[in-house]
Amino acid sequence: MMMVLINKMTDQLSSEVIYFSWLIFIGVFLVTLLWHYRGKLNEKKLEIISLTKEKTDFQKVFNNDLAFVWEIDKNKQNLLASINVCTVLCLDKAAYPGLLENWKNSVHPEDLPKFINYIEQLEDKVGTPYAVRVYDGNKEVKWLETFVNIIYNEKGEIKKYIGTAVDITNRKIEEKRLKEASYYDHLTELPNRKLFYKVFEEKKTNLGTDSEMSIILLDIDRFKIINELHGRELGDQVLITVADKLKSILGAETFIARESEDEFILLLENASEKETKFLSEKIINMFKKPILIEGQAFYLSISMGISRYPETAQDVLALYQQAEIAMYKVKENGKKNYHIFMTDDAALIERKRRIEFGLKEALARNELYLVYQPKVNLSTGKAYGTEALIRWNHPMLGTVPPSEFIPIAEESGMISEIGYWVVFEAIRQNKVWHKEGIYIEIAVNVSALQYEDPFFVERVKQTLIHHDLDPKYLVVEITESVMQDVEHSNKVIRELHELGVKVAIDDFGTGYSSLSVLNNVFIDIVKIDKSFIDGIMTTVNTASLVKTMIQMGKSLSFHIVAEGIESKDQADFLKENECSFGQGYLFSKPLNPEDIPTKIS
Repeated sequence: MMMVLINKMTDQLSSEVIYFSWLIFIGVFLVTLLWHYRGKLNEKKLEIISLTKEKTDFQKVFNNDLAFVWEIDKNKQNLLASINVCTVLCLDKAAYPGLLENWKNSVHPEDLPKFINYIEQLEDKVGTPYAVRVYDGNKEVKWLETFVNIIYNEKGEIKKYIGTAVDITNRKIEEKRLKEASYYDHLTELPNRKLFYKVFEEKKTNLGTDSEMSIILLDIDRFKIINELHGRELGDQVLITVADKLKSILGAETFIARESEDEFILLLENASEKETKFLSEKIINMFKKPILIEGQAFYLSISMGISRYPETAQDVLALYQQAEIAMYKVKENGKKNYHIFMTDDAALIERKRRIEFGLKEALARNELYLVYQPKVNLSTGKAYGTEALIRWNHPMLGTVPPSEFIPIAEESGMISEIGYWVVFEAIRQNKVWHKEGIYIEIAVNVSALQYEDPFFVERVKQTLIHHDLDPKYLVVEITESVMQDVEHSNKVIRELHELGVKVAIDDFGTGYSSLSVLNNVFIDIVKIDKSFIDGIMTTVNTASLVKTMIQMGKSLSFHIVAEGIESKDQADFLKENECSFGQGYLFSKPLNPEDIPTKIS
């Protein structure tokens, strides 16, 4: 009996030992497992904290009613946006962050194919603004303009794409209003070129190819001198008088439009070549007599280029270009005459057309690029900044100089898009140098058309924000022509100053400026044009003029920069006359961005 009891106790004890042994084993296993993964859990926790902070910083980049930040993964599948997208697009925040799962449905159907193509080619779109129409939460159409940057991992592989989107709906509405607002020139009350093109197309449709028409491009020779010597108001009176004389001599049968500052376009309907020549000679003879305005006699001469429909072209743009080429030939041969475009002139116009059509693809194909010419302190020779200069490597024509393609870009309406690309790329590159510890200012040239854009300052501001560049490192260089409207110029300059951006007048002395104008604009820098620097060692009058410019700048507290310095004698002259800053081949030719650090250090 005793043995049976002992055996039962032994069996019970063994079971408990085994049970507790298993508990201890399982406990040790769990402790080991937790210890093994503790490091990874901590790493994951840190990663979550990092991602949370990144997301928080990501959403704080823009904090207004007009902009948000977005990102998409390397496979271009998962599109995310900062929560401010709800504000910009009038969306319900309760739906965030899943509101972009069907983002394609919000893109305007007409824009969707191009937008999908844009997403597919993001790696080639860095620095290029892209505008797209989308539907907001109220089913209203909004315009968004976006820029994109690429984020790489530590291996140099694409990690994701990140960009900014700005509501530009108001800008688009204003652009449309301005585009459709007027077909007439406010000064002469003549039709403008836009209406001229429209009327030509209507007449071509109504008349057919059996009828002859002539397009005459009329330019007043050396008209800018009248503005410079007598002032713009009197120059405007000259233009009004010329318009009135053309109307009186040509009659209602001839359609007359004002093309630009000193150019007019005439459309002669049902006019043979003989009749066109007769009328052209009549116009030239009319200008042999002086024009009297406010008791002053103005002796004007004109150059006219003529193209013929349908003999040499049927397209109005081609005809205009032919007339322009013909006019240039007149100016090369002494002016005061006319020339009818002939097929022998085709080589010139073909090159121009190649350039114009090529410009439309140049940005997309990455054919445009920037080089940077250092600006130096003349006393030390040390560079303190650079000027961004655009270059174009055309696939067929080779290197096309800016002096050739910039005027064509202005005529074709491409100049603003190119100009904003230059601003974006220059700011981006300067931020790269800053990250390398090279803190220099960068100057960008802005065309008159770009300067007149009512959204110019806002676009500069958004680009600075996008790249996180301190505005004090940006200089906007404008030409003297924009100073014709002093009130508008000062408004834009004040807005740039409020951002912290400096403003320079480029090529001073070659355009419309006068001392009275300079005294009334709020610029920071005056750049003396190279044409003056070239003559300071050979022409006494030029040397005296440059000395006056330098002293004028000092008295008006302008920062004076001499352009195009090519010899030590020129640099010494400028230093002796207290010009502190300059640029030119004596110090450095324009450089590729990777060469700037060695030049600056």
